[in-house]
Amino acid sequence: MSSRGFWRSPSARSLPGSGLGLSIVERAVRDIGGRVAIENALGGGTLATVELPCAPPGA
Repeated sequence: MSSRGFWRSPSARSLPGSGLGLSIVERAVRDIGGRVAIENALGGGTLATVELPCAPPGA
């Protein structure tokens, strides 16, 4: 994630929703030691990748 954090595109500001969902997900994932990455998808759109830590065996 960039140091800017996630932000809502000006072109999406007229759409419903607060635009906070991805920021909330990123914070929750980071708090448990994971990572969220966002990039442009081939052919258009957005690709979001969430990496979560593995639980130790027997946890």
